[in-house]
Amino acid sequence: MKFIKRHLSLIFPLVAILLGLEFFIVFDRTTDKYEKSLTSDYSMMVVAIEDMSIDDFKDLNRHILGVRELPRPKVLNDIYDKDSKNSAIPNFYEIKLDNLLGIKALEEVKNNLSQSKSIKRIETFRSTYKSQYELFTFIKYSFATFIFFMSIIGFFLIIKQMEVWNYIHAQRMKIMEIFGASLFLRSKVLINMALLDAIISSILTSMMFVSLQKMWISDTQMDILKEHVSDVFRFSDFFILLFSSISIVLIAVFIVVINVKEESS
Repeated sequence: MKFIKRHLSLIFPLVAILLGLEFFIVFDRTTDKYEKSLTSDYSMMVVAIEDMSIDDFKDLNRHILGVRELPRPKVLNDIYDKDSKNSAIPNFYEIKLDNLLGIKALEEVKNNLSQSKSIKRIETFRSTYKSQYELFTFIKYSFATFIFFMSIIGFFLIIKQMEVWNYIHAQRMKIMEIFGASLFLRSKVLINMALLDAIISSILTSMMFVSLQKMWISDTQMDILKEHVSDVFRFSDFFILLFSSISIVLIAVFIVVINVKEESS
């Protein structure tokens, strides 16, 4: 029973960190697709007095991905036909950007386009774009900040458990030190226990997300989740979790052992 309690006290904070990590991976993966959908749905409107090609627009700004000429409203043709002095009928273009730009970058695109003498009007729909971009950015960074602080708390709990383990095996490690054992050999017991818990934690976290993917999300009626079922957990995620958990516990072991060595010297 003591063995189980001893290991659970490390597995729980480690699983908490791995859950946060995997949630961030899934969130980043799904929001990347959402970001691309926002980019594809957004377009700028440009009115030019001369015919312009996509190369003309790209020369003005590197973020311009595609250009589509829009049909002129019929009323304009009627107006310009009646007034022969106005020979240049304006052209209308829909411009697509290569990614979801920040507000300053969007203004830069507008300013670059304004430098062309052929372009007379630019409509960026800034208010709508700004509300979508700021909401998306706020959610993304709030989520990342929350996970970061939760991981810090979990890491300190892991270090505390390592200190308990070190205290339990202190006598054995002291005897090994007397016989000239290296720091690695003296810490081998802690390392083995930590690696075992790291593997168990990675498996448990992976099983949680696989269960979430297969049992709940597959049956949900929410379209946004159904569209990203395959992104909730991928086989490669297990190796990311395993590598992360092993790195965390080894760093914790190193910190504890070094601190104990400095205190004893």
